[in-house]
Order: sequence, then structure tokens, then C-alpha cells
Amino acid sequence: MTDNKESLAKSFAMMDNSTEKMWDMWLVSLGNLSWTQEQIENMNRKQLDQNKAAREDMIKLVEELSKQMRRNQEQFRKIVEETVLNTYEHINYTNQNIIGDLSKKVDEMAKKVGLDKSPLFSLNQAV
Repeated sequence: MTDNKESLAKSFAMMDNSTEKMWDMWLVSLGNLSWTQEQIENMNRKQLDQNKAAREDMIKLVEELSKQMRRNQEQFRKIVEETVLNTYEHINYTNQNIIGDLSKKVDEMAKKVGLDKSPLFSLNQAV
């Protein structure tokens, strides 16, 4: 019977030892799980910080592009305005020259025909 008691005592001791080792392994596993989760959280924080920085940089870039586009649009408007005004001045100058030349030629032709002034045209050069 003593053999059975010793065997039973050894079995219980082995079970206690196994249970202790199981709890130790479970605690180590929980520690590993906790460390892994902490690493994942740190990576997520870094990713979120990088996303925030990228978003802020993009907003600054878009603001700068918008300002540049407004400046370019204002310069383009000024160029178009100057071009239209110059074109109008040249057209006006050319028309005055054509009318003046036409008036002179009509007067010359009227003189050749023997009229002092052209009866059909009485154009003033200052038009």
C-alpha cells in the first residue's frame, strides 16, 4: 500500500508541477499577446500620425496651389485686357486712316471730274 500511496503522491506532485508549468506558460503567452498588441497599437499610432501629417501637408499644398492659380488668373485677365485695349486702339487708328485716305481720294476724284466737293461724300477726317 505504501507503494500505491507513494505512486499517488508522485502523481499528484506531477499534476501540481504540470499545472504550475501550464499557468506559467499561460502567463508567458499572455505577456507575448500583450506585447504583440502593444506593438500593433504603436504601429497604428504611427500610421495615424503619418496620415495626419500627410493630410496637413496636402491641405497646405492645395492652399498654395489655389493662391498661385488666383495670381495666374489675375495676370491672365490683365494680359487679355491689355490685348483687347491695344487691338481696339489699332483698329480705331486704322479706321481713321482708311476714312482719311478715302476722303482724300474722293476729293481728288471730284476735283478731276470738275467738282469742288464730292456731292455724295462729305466725310470729315476727324471721324
